[in-house]
Amino acid sequence: MAASTLGAAWLVNESDKLEKKKPKRIVKHKKKAWRVTEIEDVERYLESKRLDERLGAPFEERPSDSLFVVDTKAIADQPAKSEPTRKRKLKEIGPLKCYAILTPNSAVQDPLKSRNRVRLPEERGDPLLRKVMEERRARGKIATHFVQSMKHHQENVEALANKKKPERLRTTFDFDIWGEAGDYLMIGDKKVSALDLSDPLKTYTMEKIGKRIYGRPKSMFSKTTGLKQVEVPHPGTSYNPTFQDHQALLKEAYDVEAKEIKQEVKTRRRLGPMLKKIPIQRKEEQWWSEMTQGLGEEEEPANGAEVEVPCVRPTKPKTRRQKIRAKALKWQDMRRKKLKEAKKRLLEFDRLRSIRREIRKSEELTVKRMETRKKEKEAKMFKPAMLGKHKYEPPQIEVNLSEEIVGTLRGLKTEGHVLIDRYKSLQRRNIIEPRIRQTVVYKYKHKVFTKRSHSEPKGLKVGKRNNIPVQ
Repeated sequence: MAASTLGAAWLVNESDKLEKKKPKRIVKHKKKAWRVTEIEDVERYLESKRLDERLGAPFEERPSDSLFVVDTKAIADQPAKSEPTRKRKLKEIGPLKCYAILTPNSAVQDPLKSRNRVRLPEERGDPLLRKVMEERRARGKIATHFVQSMKHHQENVEALANKKKPERLRTTFDFDIWGEAGDYLMIGDKKVSALDLSDPLKTYTMEKIGKRIYGRPKSMFSKTTGLKQVEVPHPGTSYNPTFQDHQALLKEAYDVEAKEIKQEVKTRRRLGPMLKKIPIQRKEEQWWSEMTQGLGEEEEPANGAEVEVPCVRPTKPKTRRQKIRAKALKWQDMRRKKLKEAKKRLLEFDRLRSIRREIRKSEELTVKRMETRKKEKEAKMFKPAMLGKHKYEPPQIEVNLSEEIVGTLRGLKTEGHVLIDRYKSLQRRNIIEPRIRQTVVYKYKHKVFTKRSHSEPKGLKVGKRNNIPVQ
């Protein structure tokens, strides 16, 4: 405690010993040597001596009783004070001084008693009416709207009390979130879900190690594909295949190639007219004819000619007899429609057999559609799903031609790659989405500058004669 208040003048710094340089050996009887003389160690020594004179003997020579004191008194346990809240702090501070000017600071009454002010709710209204209401309330006669208001107020208070408070964010998960709520058992001093006890390994882990093995949702175990992790390759890809298997593999590769060529020919045939080379002059003529299409057809009338306006006759209002007749026809039409619907409803009782037949056909169609959807769903499990913006592209068929098959592994020409095969398998099984290689193109900003030979002279520095610039 005392050492911290004495300063660092007399303390020995270990780093100074390490960083202490060897003094230079120079000639000191000349004035030039005065500038390089180091007296820091002398000043440090003299400072420590002055400190010892002020404080007494140095700490190394003082007895321990004068430096340390043994504390024999125990500090009584005091209750920890709770931190005051913001409202309590404001209450202790009191009203703000900026509001003091608004409060009356005089004991003299206002001479103008009828000064305008905001009246309280009980002061508002007619005093006679208020007196009559108080007399009625004293006799037990209370207005209906007042009773209803009190009832609604009581209902609001009860609803607010019974309102479910929002749950706090959970930080500890000592239960199975995928299990049923309230289904717990105690193992030792731990609370464990009863669903975990179906597996004896979980019970043993909880009892011996004290660590829970949490359950997992059922959706985690659902399969997203029906394909196998490692598919059996085609028999024709063997290093020594049979003639039939090799021909079947060649047939598959031929069909894929023929389909691609057919699609390419179809695309070229459709895009052929659009990819023709047109001369620039003819292209400009076509553009001009397209832009001026329909401009010369509309002829504007001459200034002197009059434009004929079609004559529109005003509609003649209906007479009273016509209105009555229209209303009677409307009622007749409505009555005829109602009779037709009633007759149709009566005829439906006679065709109950045909209605049953229609219902049976619709049910059969529904069952058939359900079976079709089920088959489509099962077939979809063996196809790659659309997980991203890119479509899955199957790899090329690995096939060796007849002259490339040698019958031995030593001289076999390899096709494909193991990593590409596994990568495509992950895409087929919907584990990763289909991707394409991203190429980064760096576009550097071109530096533009003007050569000195092409730049115009900024000053008149052609030559000087008699200090006069030549222009």
